Amino acid sequence: MSYSSRFLTVALFLPMYPTILPGAIFHRSSIPRSTITLQKRLHVNTLITQPGTVEVDWGNDYSITSDNYTMPSTVKYTPAGTHILWGRTEFAAGFDTVSSAVENDARIAHFGDRLTFTATSVLFDGEKLDLAVAPYASAFLRGESGIRVGATAIARYDAGRNSAGVTVSWSGATVASPSNPAGTFDAGAGYGRRLKASGFLGHFTPHGNVVLEKSTGVDRTVSLFEGVEYQITENFALDLSGQHFNVAGGTKDHQLVVGITVNLGHPRR
Repeated sequence: MSYSSRFLTVALFLPMYPTILPGAIFHRSSIPRSTITLQKRLHVNTLITQPGTVEVDWGNDYSITSDNYTMPSTVKYTPAGTHILWGRTEFAAGFDTVSSAVENDARIAHFGDRLTFTATSVLFDGEKLDLAVAPYASAFLRGESGIRVGATAIARYDAGRNSAGVTVSWSGATVASPSNPAGTFDAGAGYGRRLKASGFLGHFTPHGNVVLEKSTGVDRTVSLFEGVEYQITENFALDLSGQHFNVAGGTKDHQLVVGITVNLGHPRR
């Protein structure tokens, strides 16, 4: 498989969330929304946006448990080129366009509390195996001080209509707090399978993920994700996913996510 065909946008997404590529699932209600983008990339999306194009993700995330709602958004761009930082690295910015929560019997809506910037670099582009690393940084807009920085290592293996991947990530806070732990480690695994090689069913890919997380001063947690992606056209896709945070350890939160991904093609010069 050639380098160019490897990065065609065959299945655009969701996260949700995305998102962006923060690997850790932090413990503020607004943070987990961004993880779906990472999970989807394990087995549905290409690791980076097709070089030379811009891609936009929108998520609609409703918590069945808390009645909270967020609309995470991510804008991604991979410059065209032949170098690791200019042709094999996707630059992304993610934020919650809308965050709505019920507080004191009243619903309050506002812009997200942080901006997250990610650079995902493909280090190895094999026939079936791909390896990437994604450093990222989150800048707080309110509620917390300092920044949060970290990195995620990604390995993905494709075989026929099957795709599986694993991630390992760590992040740390420059100013720690009860809701912004000093350090967070997590590991995830995911699997997806396109239903058919062609035809109508070939547009559908069911997928599932599991994430193990441990933060400083917090018990270990396990979260589960499942859903199905519908690739309507080469540049437009929908995703319906369920997210089950802290099914083991921590406070449980069950969420329903409807995601839209659009590849806008090459930016006008």
